[in-house]
Amino acid sequence: MDIDALFDHLHILPSIPKVAQELIQQFDDPSSSIESIARNLALDPVLSAKVLRLANSARFTGVRPATSIEGAAIRLGFDALRTLVLASAVTAAFRSNAGFDPRDFWQHSFDVASICRVIAQQTEADRETAFTCGMLHNIGELLIKTTAPDLAVRIEAEQRDPATLPPAQAVGFGYPEVGAGLARRWQLPEVIQQAIAYQQHPQDSPGDPHLARLVAQARLVSFVLRRHGGINDQSKAALVNPLLADLDLARLLKELPKVIEADKAFGSLIN
Repeated sequence: MDIDALFDHLHILPSIPKVAQELIQQFDDPSSSIESIARNLALDPVLSAKVLRLANSARFTGVRPATSIEGAAIRLGFDALRTLVLASAVTAAFRSNAGFDPRDFWQHSFDVASICRVIAQQTEADRETAFTCGMLHNIGELLIKTTAPDLAVRIEAEQRDPATLPPAQAVGFGYPEVGAGLARRWQLPEVIQQAIAYQQHPQDSPGDPHLARLVAQARLVSFVLRRHGGINDQSKAALVNPLLADLDLARLLKELPKVIEADKAFGSLIN
């Protein structure tokens, strides 16, 4: 089976609402203004409600409550609005599945995205693009586990040990390739598609491998921190890894807690 055959087999794919797609494109347009974005936000009552809730949350609250979409948008600013729109649109696109825990999945995705944002500050990558790549890095897993759980078993068995599956049952691709295929069908920028596709082997990226390497680094940091229960001597020792050799680890670990804590405000609004 190849990727195109997989998507033909799935028939009904998760889709991002048209308003959210237009908003995501607006955020990438340097000529966009907060006022024009607020007008589009007002067309989606669900997004509007989330914008107002976030603007009046403890992280962003002002002297007076934000009561208009434009006022809330101005208070939040471009970066926070973009994060909220992206997270809301993507999480809402997938159906829930009784055998899969979406809250844990998205919390992990937010953690990786937050780490991507901090690494981007060190590597001069665009912080919001890096966050998007981290947020979406594992949508291939989400798609397969919510629409084709039997295939997920085969993919994971093949990744662990290709010899466990007979040739007739071999899948031939993993979650990153599926995620990149979905990102392509969502018409997301090619740099994001490639970051998702090559996150496990960024050196093979046909374009600039920088974002794919950044996602690989963030995934490793997230895995180590989860495995060792946060930032401690064990996790610091485990992070001495060639993949992270170009980063200032001490600075990264110092900045991470604040960023991850701040991004929890978005996590509370995604479901």
